[in-house]
Amino acid sequence: MNSAVVEFVPRGTVGPTSRLEDFIRLARDELNVLISSEDWDLSSWNVGGSFLTKGVNRINRYLHYYRAGSRANNDGSVNGTVLDPHYADFAKAYCRYMHATSPVQFENQNKRLNALQFIEAAFRSLGLPPRIPDCNPTILNTAVALAKDGVGAARHYQLALFIEQIHRFCFEHRFYNAPFQWRHGVRKPKDRTEELGDSAKEWREDRLPSPEAYSALGQVFRNAETFTDQLMSAVSAIFCSVPIRAHEGLQLRENCEVRERAMLKRIDPDGVEREEEGEVYGIRVWPGKGNPPYVKWVPTVMVSVAQEAVQRLRDLCRPAREIAAWYEARPDQLWLPPRLEHLRAADWISMADLREILGLERDTSVNQWLTGNPEVQQRSDARGQRWVRFADVQRVLLALMPRNFPWFNGDETQPYSSTLVIVRRNEVHAQRGTLACVLGECGVQTFEHWLSGHDGGKKPSVFARWGFTERDGSPIKITTHSFRHWLNTVAQLRGMGELDIAKWSGRDPSQNQAYNHVTPEETLSQVRELLEENGGIGPLFEAASPERANRPISRKDFLTAQIGSAHATDYGICIHDYSLLPCQALGDCLGCSENVFVKGDKKHREKIEKRLEIANKQLEQSKKAEAEEIYGADRWTRDHLKRTKKMHAILAIHRDNSIPDGTVISLDALSQDNEISMALRDRDALRSGDVVHLPEPMWDG
Repeated sequence: MNSAVVEFVPRGTVGPTSRLEDFIRLARDELNVLISSEDWDLSSWNVGGSFLTKGVNRINRYLHYYRAGSRANNDGSVNGTVLDPHYADFAKAYCRYMHATSPVQFENQNKRLNALQFIEAAFRSLGLPPRIPDCNPTILNTAVALAKDGVGAARHYQLALFIEQIHRFCFEHRFYNAPFQWRHGVRKPKDRTEELGDSAKEWREDRLPSPEAYSALGQVFRNAETFTDQLMSAVSAIFCSVPIRAHEGLQLRENCEVRERAMLKRIDPDGVEREEEGEVYGIRVWPGKGNPPYVKWVPTVMVSVAQEAVQRLRDLCRPAREIAAWYEARPDQLWLPPRLEHLRAADWISMADLREILGLERDTSVNQWLTGNPEVQQRSDARGQRWVRFADVQRVLLALMPRNFPWFNGDETQPYSSTLVIVRRNEVHAQRGTLACVLGECGVQTFEHWLSGHDGGKKPSVFARWGFTERDGSPIKITTHSFRHWLNTVAQLRGMGELDIAKWSGRDPSQNQAYNHVTPEETLSQVRELLEENGGIGPLFEAASPERANRPISRKDFLTAQIGSAHATDYGICIHDYSLLPCQALGDCLGCSENVFVKGDKKHREKIEKRLEIANKQLEQSKKAEAEEIYGADRWTRDHLKRTKKMHAILAIHRDNSIPDGTVISLDALSQDNEISMALRDRDALRSGDVVHLPEPMWDG
């Protein structure tokens, strides 16, 4: 008897392959993000309209569903091999679903796709068809290994995280035939802001503009003659005044200036600090769509520079702003200068009229423009004079207006006419003439090119054009973000609190460390200067006390030898000299005698107060555990008591008005359990008779 064999699937049970197909179907048919559903089968998705980049809106952004190693071209084409169709469907579904549920910037969305490409490459490298249900730890480990090729440690770590996210997604949605737990195992790169040594110092210096760079920008700001140099140097002056992001500076509004009366602290010629009422000046920043504006206050020494820069930008961009207001009222008409307004009623216009509208000087340039725009209808009269249809010219030129007009960068609360920095088309272009009747864009990339040059050096930076170099003759290199790093580092050096720096910069305080490039040498110099001016208190400085008689060396020489290095810690400043001995109290900065702090340091006081709050909660928990007779809780209680006691002592010194602010303080180290301390405890126990004797052994010898 012949009968077909039918696989039995219990009711309510669905296999991994079916779940995967349902997921792909959901993403393809029911979601409407990234692309329209009819474009699903394309191997390259144009997703530029789905990502609003601050300061720049790029239309030509693609997600290419090709194998790892394929090369993408600027026009959207790709030199490479398309992903396996079944795997490509999963990759498209994953990208679309994740963008719908957890949207990220385009760069991170592209990393998601890169991770998918490496997993597919891992299947192929092991000779397996790329099927997600057949994935296993070996495939994922291979994908992580492939992702390492040609990238730095930080990029490799990020790709490994995205590979792990894909695994976790597949595991949680039961897409695997044989489910398994897996972690990528790539060690997170060390935070370079915490590294010591020459290479770390060089890295910090590369993040900051050099004095030569600032001097050069000042020269350009004062002596610029071209429109572009005047405009961009004014933008740079604002960036030197407040820690502003590039896109924030380029989307300032015309009414961004804020003036208020406040009580100011000033130091008179005698060195006495006094309070008096004065005017403070700030710049109101709109960080982006949906986020509330806030004011960045300008330091007093930079107020006049910032005011001059804002006024210059207001004056330079006034013609473009007036044109923007005209277009906002008449979006379907071409702006014409008053002398050409009569052309609006004409059906046909002459070549001379067209040349004047386009702002071109030569007839050959007009002919080139017409060749590039064949949709503009032309005719010749009996005398051979050429004419063009005005309506066609108007339609072609209006199509050149910024994509989101009248809203600047897509923000419907900010029209172009209220924006501080706007330009006419090609007005900041190095070679092309200004098209005065159409607005252009001046984005972050434009500012970057002005600062750093582009096109492989064919279009030099402002420093190269003006002949400015570093002190050693090398080219000056600076990025749009360097100003922000520099201002944050200056604020750290001058003792501004972490919360104040974060508020001034417009970010979370936890991100401050990435912008702090104060070197250990600068920290060491500050500590030595404070010791010279105000002295030090504590066991570390007793040998250098002025009251000690018959000192073998001077106090200054002793302190210089005693404090050979310095770097910031969570509890103060570590002055341990690592050239002599490795740290003997690694991870226990609070309990170390070589951890010092400066009395009156607001940042240090805030940190200790926060740490004490946490330590008190931990102490309560350990006492509760001790009351419940949990093994080892008593030792945690003793440790927390020691730490809270020391933090109370630190705060008491900060509150002590008898100790001058700026005094360097060291405290006794917390007792450590080492061989010597244990031996001393044993000796005390023997003397007191408080010893438990073990029974004699039951065997001889």
